[in-house]
Order: sequence, then structure tokens, then C-alpha cells
Amino acid sequence: MAKVLIVDDEHLTIEMLSSFLNLIGHQPIGAMSGRQMWDKLAYEDPEAILLDIMLPDSNGLDLCRELRRNAQTRHLKIIMISAYSPPLTREAEAAGANGYLAKPINLDKLKLALGSASVR
Repeated sequence: MAKVLIVDDEHLTIEMLSSFLNLIGHQPIGAMSGRQMWDKLAYEDPEAILLDIMLPDSNGLDLCRELRRNAQTRHLKIIMISAYSPPLTREAEAAGANGYLAKPINLDKLKLALGSASVR
């Protein structure tokens, strides 16, 4: 069972993703802002982060870059999630993300992304 940190400002998105992660045997942890993400990372040890691009206090792409620069978090699998159209796949890759999933999130693609190095 892997811990997965879900960072999204929409409570319903966190709930839906948490339910799915529980179903497939992962332990979800929710955060609704960049600040909450860093607070959770101080005492949680997730293996992956589902990171929204638009957060109330931060840009998810900037957070991804910070996570990659930080020695304690650079190893984490980071999957960017967003409702942007067209998708910001190239920007996510340039920021260091392992994958990008467009909202609404396809649960099969999410499962694949958590089990592989890269998904589009």
C-alpha cells in the first residue's frame, strides 16, 4: 500500500480520488493548497503526489520544480492534474513531472500513471 498525497483545491476532487485510491489499495492524503502540501510532507512520507496546477496560493508547476530541487522530495512520483485545455503536458514535463492527467480524470489512466514512470 502506497501513500499518495492529493493536492487540489476542490474538496470533491480529493474525495473522489481518495475513494478510488482506497479501492486500489493505496492510502490517500489530502491537501488543499501548496502550504498544506508542504505541511503534510513534513510528517507524511508519500510515494506519489497528484498535484493540481491551479491552487489558491501557488502554481502547481512551480511547486513541482520546488519538489524536484528539494533533496527530501526529489524522488517522489509527481503526476500533474488539471482541467486546462489544451493540456499543459510539455510544461509539466519541463517542471519535472512524471505524468499529466486531464480532468475529469480517467481512473484507468490514473492507475496506470501510479504504476508507471510516465503517462499522458
